[in-house]
Amino acid sequence: MKKKLKNEKGQAMVEFALVLPILLFVVCGIIDFGWLFFNQLSLDNACREGARYAAVCSEDKNCEVLTKNHINNIIAPVLDDVEITITYTDLSDKLNGDVVVHLEADMHILTPVLGIINGSQTKTLTSEVVMKVET
Repeated sequence: MKKKLKNEKGQAMVEFALVLPILLFVVCGIIDFGWLFFNQLSLDNACREGARYAAVCSEDKNCEVLTKNHINNIIAPVLDDVEITITYTDLSDKLNGDVVVHLEADMHILTPVLGIINGSQTKTLTSEVVMKVET
């Protein structure tokens, strides 16, 4: 009996061409979601640090300015143009209430995968911390 010879040259290349888009999609997704979580954790940390700073220095007249500078020093290497809102729950006496620090920033997406899911190449991140004012 005669065996049929099969020419399988190029088979691995065809398989690789079929798997490559899926592999790239997964790798880009891992990169984007890792970048998203890193930025969100950095924003949460800066918000927590800012709330702690505002809770401790609330007796100072320049507390809001000092707190905003403190937050900007922490978050500046990671995110640009962070909107900082500092409010007190008891406006008549800051020392009796809570301080609320709210941060909002736009994160630029690294690869198009999260941009496809999100609908744009920027993602808005927010963080808010409420802390009791200390005297």
